[in-house]
This record gives sequence, C-alpha cells and structure tokens, in this order.
Amino acid sequence: MATLEMLKEANQKLNICDDLSVEKNKNLVIIYCPPKVGSTTIVSSIRMSAYNKFTVLHIHDELMLKVLCKIENVTVKEIIIYNQSLGKNVYVIDIYRSPIEQKISKYFEKLATYHFNNSPHLINNYNVNNVITRFNSLFPHLINEDHYKNAYQIPLPALFDFHNNYIIQTIDGVKYIKLRLKDSDQWGQILTAILGSQILIINDYETENKPIKEMFKKFKDFYKIPENLLKTIEEDPLLQYYYSAEERNDYLNMWRSKQSQNFEPFTETEYAFYEKITNENQYMFEVQRTHYLDEGCTCKACDIKRNGIMTRIQQGEKVTEKIVHEQAKMEYLKDKAKNLRVITSGPIQRHSKNQQKLRSTFGGSMMKTGPNGINIKLHN
Repeated sequence: MATLEMLKEANQKLNICDDLSVEKNKNLVIIYCPPKVGSTTIVSSIRMSAYNKFTVLHIHDELMLKVLCKIENVTVKEIIIYNQSLGKNVYVIDIYRSPIEQKISKYFEKLATYHFNNSPHLINNYNVNNVITRFNSLFPHLINEDHYKNAYQIPLPALFDFHNNYIIQTIDGVKYIKLRLKDSDQWGQILTAILGSQILIINDYETENKPIKEMFKKFKDFYKIPENLLKTIEEDPLLQYYYSAEERNDYLNMWRSKQSQNFEPFTETEYAFYEKITNENQYMFEVQRTHYLDEGCTCKACDIKRNGIMTRIQQGEKVTEKIVHEQAKMEYLKDKAKNLRVITSGPIQRHSKNQQKLRSTFGGSMMKTGPNGINIKLHN
C-alpha cells in the first residue's frame, strides 16, 4: 500500500496540482483504459475544449507509471482515491471498442516497430496477404482488455444502459464512466452533460493519418475473417454485455459478409516462440513524443495556439496540427518579434524591456510532455 508521501510524490510527477483555488486543479479527469480504444480523442477534446477547467491524465496501467514517470509501488486506483480525498472532483473514463477492430488497431500500432521490424514506408509496399496471415496467426493472442470490469475494482451494473449509451456510477465520491467507441458521434453531448462544460470532440491519432496508412487501407479492403476466429467473437462476453442483441447481430452479420475459410492461429507455444524471436530481432523502438493534438501545456504561447486551432475547428476545418510547447513557444516569439518596435531615442532600454517581457511569458514553471502524454513539470 502506498504511503501518503508516495502519493504526494506521484501527484507531483504526474503534474497533478493540489492548489484547489485554481479551477482546473479541482477537476481531475483520468482516462484510465486499455490502448487502442479511442482514448486519445477524448484526451485532446477535453484539453482543447476546457483546458482551464480540467486537469486530464491519460494512463493505461502501472507499467506506464513506472516507465514514463518513475512511479513505483503506487497503483492507479490509489492515485484516484487519494485525489478524491483531497476534495477534488474526480472522473475516471474507460471505453469499450468492438473486439475485431481493437485487435486490428493493436496489431497495426506495432506493425512496423515490432511485428515486421521495418519502416512504415517500406511496409506499405509489402504484400497485404502476408500482413493478413500474420494477423490471423496472432488473432487469439491480441487480448482485448476491459478496465471498467477488471481494473477499476467496482461493481459492474447488471445491464449496460442502452438508453443513454454509457454507464456512470459514483462510488466513494468518484465518478466512473464507461463509453463505447461506436457512440463517438455522441461523445460531445455525453461529456458535456457529465462534466458540465461544453466539450467539442476532435478526432485525434487515427491510424488513417499515420505513416502506415497505405497498408492499413489495403488491409481493411482485403481482410476477411476466418470462420473459426469469428466464432470466438460471437461468444465474447464483453461483446454480449456492451452491445444489445440487435447491435451484436448487426455487428456479427457485417463480419459474416467478410468471412473466409478456417485458419489455424499460433498455439500458446508457437506464440511464445514468436515473441522470443521478435524481441530478439527488434532494433527499432517507437517513442511517441507528440502523442496528442493537445499536449496540455497552459503557457501563454500554447494558449494562443489552442484558441486559434479551436476557432478553425469550430468553423468546420479539419485540423491535424499539434500543440507542442516548444513549437508553440517559437511561433509565439517569432510573431512577437514581428510586432516589436524599437524606439530610436532609447533603443537599448526599450529592447531590454521587451526582452524581459518575452522572458517573463515563459518564466516560472513550464510543461514538458513525455511519451504517451504524461505531463511532467519542469522549473526554470
């Protein structure tokens, strides 16, 4: 069990501030879910729409805490409970994604750096049948997790709320929320109602926009699921819980229309050998340094860029430009320099004052974002 000092230190490393006189410190949203379920879109959407009202933390598990922030012997659940005990409004969000699509997305996330150990641009030229065969071999070993059911340590309602298309439970003062990716067109409305602040949904970090997108498109066009693998999905208890009978029927019929002959995937022994060889051969390791459209920095430069991007999005423009602190700072300084006017009668004094003003914009504490969006505070 984590001590009070360990929890305080964890908050500091995660850039969770405890000064409740600031609104965004009073409201903590923790996107605590498995990877590849659409969570990055929610992170960026809340940050872009209400960055001054909510602190947003995105995490998958304790391994992520250990690797990215050097936080050990502290669980995600302990961090949740601790922050609620400080008097904060804590929201914890998980997402359910349909099982076959989640497996495909997991597979493509590591297709270049792990499964084929080559650059995305070269893999785009591979024979798509080889990529499909590898996926089918791995199919049962690409595990679909459910944090709401297994990691949150809370009771699961007997039935999913198919009227509102989400679950919300308040347990020990914490609001636990379960969304479905299939309802992403309703997320703005749902999150606005739950959080009490207007949330505009901004699609972010989609495979269609990554370097591997050409192979991904070919895969989607040509993939037909083997009959025996589809059978395992028909019996999936999570699909039976999160989809109504009609939704399951529609989903399975869609895949039945793309069905192929049986395929024998890797056995447990074969998969263990595959992992061993793949790990030994791997020489590329992907570190996602600009994972989100909005990294969450609240400095003046990032704020200006955020407002500009939000205006463009509200006008219907599709924006893929990211808000990364260092880039936003350079753009801000460049724009500021264009507007500076040096007074002839006192150029040295005026220039000095302007320089001091620029430096003060980025003084105090700044945000630096590590891999996968864990924000770490740096002090000048």
